[in-house]
Amino acid sequence: MNVIADEIKLKQDALAYRVCEKIKELKLGDSAVLYYNFPLYRGDLPEDLIQAQLLLASPIYGILYFKCIESNRYLTEDEEIYLDNLDVSIFNRLNKRSELRKTRRELKFNVAPIIVADKDEIVNDKKYVSLPNLKQAIEDNKTTVLNDEEYNILLSCIDGTSRLTTKKERKTSFNEESKLKADILNRIQNKEAAFDLEQKKVALVTIDGPQRIRGLAGSGKTIILTMKAALYHMAHPNEEILYTYYTKSLFGLIKNLIERFYRDFADNREPDWKKIHILHGWGGLELGGVYSTACTDNGIEPITYNIARLHSPNPFDYVCHSILETGKITPKYDLTLIDEGQDFPDHFYQLCYALSKEKRIVWAYDDFQNIFDIKLQDEKDTFGKDKDGNYLVDFSKNAHPLQDIVLHTCYRNPRIALIAAFSLGLGIYNTKVLQRLEDNNHWELLGFKVESGESKVGDKMIISRPIEHTPNIINQELGIYTIKVQAFSDYASECRYVAQCITNDIQDQKLRPDDICVICLDNRNIKSYYSLLSKMLIKNGISTFNLVEAPNANKHFFYDNYVTLSTINKAKGNEAGMVYIIGADTIFINRDNVLLRKLNSSYKCNGIHINNLF
Repeated sequence: MNVIADEIKLKQDALAYRVCEKIKELKLGDSAVLYYNFPLYRGDLPEDLIQAQLLLASPIYGILYFKCIESNRYLTEDEEIYLDNLDVSIFNRLNKRSELRKTRRELKFNVAPIIVADKDEIVNDKKYVSLPNLKQAIEDNKTTVLNDEEYNILLSCIDGTSRLTTKKERKTSFNEESKLKADILNRIQNKEAAFDLEQKKVALVTIDGPQRIRGLAGSGKTIILTMKAALYHMAHPNEEILYTYYTKSLFGLIKNLIERFYRDFADNREPDWKKIHILHGWGGLELGGVYSTACTDNGIEPITYNIARLHSPNPFDYVCHSILETGKITPKYDLTLIDEGQDFPDHFYQLCYALSKEKRIVWAYDDFQNIFDIKLQDEKDTFGKDKDGNYLVDFSKNAHPLQDIVLHTCYRNPRIALIAAFSLGLGIYNTKVLQRLEDNNHWELLGFKVESGESKVGDKMIISRPIEHTPNIINQELGIYTIKVQAFSDYASECRYVAQCITNDIQDQKLRPDDICVICLDNRNIKSYYSLLSKMLIKNGISTFNLVEAPNANKHFFYDNYVTLSTINKAKGNEAGMVYIIGADTIFINRDNVLLRKLNSSYKCNGIHINNLF
């Protein structure tokens, strides 16, 4: 059985902890999940929070939620009403799914409360159960065993991941064996989205203190951060939340995910956006940012980019350091969430730390975004020291078991795409390897398996990617054909070929234009590429959204019925059903030039993929 809890807070709740330990002793099966202080639902007022003290989900025992009370007392009238409301919230949530219903008003499993007290009795039709008889009370709830698909749906309803899957209308054959791209994409989007255990532990629990979430692109970091924002806003509607990010075009995705998660738990109510601040790192006149907002809030004159670059080769780090040096920063946010943490300089982290009231700061970090810097982040150096010389953040002190989580599974990228991207990015098959990881443990932290070798100079290495760490269903749908490579003599021929492929995708393969993204790796000629490609597509009645020409304050990556034309940096963190990479030859003009190969590092992070579930 898996326990999803802030272990420190659980141990402080003596009654719940005692019940939790007893349930663990019962060995209810590997698939059972016990939640602490979850799920939570919004009542009629923002201040009304309905929350399970303990909830057990099991394919054998259904849903059991526990109320643990002190000796020599019974439930108050308010507590009885509270439990009834919790029951209604859970039942209504599950009853929306036809796969879980036996009849229109009956589920295939029981949803029942268990009141744990010091003795066994029935009072006001409520059954009180003592700890020694807890096993029998759970056994009494045994029903028809749910199959794997049904149980995954149940868990997705409890966890809130049922809102993850976005379904778009496509004209399809409805043939489960069809290899039509639209059919494949629909099968992917119809697959039930669910957290794995690593994701569940970090997404559904926010600890009181710093927390790092590490993982490759596609491991679910943005999903986890947006879920945290939604749940924290549910539990603390009057507190301030900061969500900051690096890639401007991620704004729409971030806001959409927070809203979807919040509405799912809050009976379709909208979040209070005055309390959730989604801010770009720097910001400016047209786009709010952490730095620009901090300057405004604290009466500090912001430094412009043109001025900053005169003082430092890293202008953003310079402005963050400058505002910290003023000593005028007033903490503002109760929860700070940093997405794309690998892209930010140390002084930005320190600025976010200074802006955080309780130092409740969570950051998502991709250890492999930059092939120049593949060393593990040292949180001590990142956040620096206080005035007494003590590190502000130091995970070596083991303050919390959830303070540093690694996500090993990559859902977004098909297995072959991820392996190919690492091979190309590191230059493994060059005459001279361009970059290598420091040891076998580093490979395994990234979700790979070292079959042979010790990551030392001269070693013959065999490295594989276990299928369980890259379970994208495209592995089965397309296999090695996930990636297709085509060479051309000139860029006009290349554009002509891609335009014809896109036209075929829409007209014959029944994809939507907004299922498709083109990424050009040739920064020098990108405008020429996209000008010609756009003209070719418009002749076929296909419109494009060219991010190269989009305003600086643009926050969107897709528009309905438009094919997106993107740069590498603007594509990072986004996903598409069909991706075309053009201008790739510019990277390999000089095979051993690590500066050019850096482009491929970014290219890898977007991946060549059909669809991303996470």
